[in-house]
Amino acid sequence: MKLLKLKNIRFQTLLFIALIAGLLGACSIGEKGVFYSEMSEKPELNIVNESLIIKTKNSSENSALLIYEVNAVADNESKAINLTATQALNKEFKEVFEIDLSKFSIDNINLWTINWVDPDRKKTKLELKD
Repeated sequence: MKLLKLKNIRFQTLLFIALIAGLLGACSIGEKGVFYSEMSEKPELNIVNESLIIKTKNSSENSALLIYEVNAVADNESKAINLTATQALNKEFKEVFEIDLSKFSIDNINLWTINWVDPDRKKTKLELKD
């Protein structure tokens, strides 16, 4: 009888530890940047009027995380638009993002390079769709 109680206590302790570890793991996911290599399809870029339209697919590695934000920073010196994205749990499902290019004072987008910038700062050149 004592052996059965001891096994039951060990099982409950292990179950409790697993539950705590799971909760801590879920909380640590939070928000994170999006690597180009983890997207299930490469982003599709179009210019509509003075806006850059970016169509993305969510991560193939983190299917529970949703891309909910794409940001652009213009580097006028190198004539590059650098895109970054953020993904997280429990965000609105979104695949199309719009960047207003008029705020960057870009005269001719065809003279600029558009890059996807990973969280580790690695850049991948993207192409506009014809």
